[in-house]
Amino acid sequence: MAISIPADLTIVTLRSDGRELAQRWTAAYATSALQQASDLLKSRANIEFPRASCEQVVEEMPTGAAPDTVDEAGYHFLTAAHKAGNGVRVLLVDQVSRAELGGQSRQQTRVCLIAYGSDLGATSRMMAHELGHLLALPHVDSGRRWGPGQENQIAAWMRNLMYSGALNPAAELTQTQVQAARSSPLARRFGGR
Repeated sequence: MAISIPADLTIVTLRSDGRELAQRWTAAYATSALQQASDLLKSRANIEFPRASCEQVVEEMPTGAAPDTVDEAGYHFLTAAHKAGNGVRVLLVDQVSRAELGGQSRQQTRVCLIAYGSDLGATSRMMAHELGHLLALPHVDSGRRWGPGQENQIAAWMRNLMYSGALNPAAELTQTQVQAARSSPLARRFGGR
């Protein structure tokens, strides 16, 4: 049986010095990215993320945060300002201060951040990856040794949805990952075991 977790999309346009900055996300693009991410997770783990809502907001970053891009301080500000509703919240921003910030998620808040990407497939895989983190899945390659004799293991990591680098279009999940995702606190909240 599919586990269905509602996802609220929030497109965040930054304002600096009284003017709105560039924003490439549209409601249609955000909905398409979520649909593809949801389809991927449903095909791999039988967990789907239907769109519950899509809103567009304008935010001015607080003192101490970068005014024209989302940095670590800005991310924490946005997660506090836009809490998850019943399910999860996906914050969609035009750009981030560093690439690894572009895909951050917090299990505790059930909020993830996605920076705009012009390739819908790659962007939706990144969104699926971050939703995977909300389902308590860690990076498959964190703390692992890279080196001679590890080629097969490295190749397997690179095909996995929870790889920390560029995401492969195959975006596999192992059976162990599927079981962990389906029994995560978030999934249990929506009927998982």
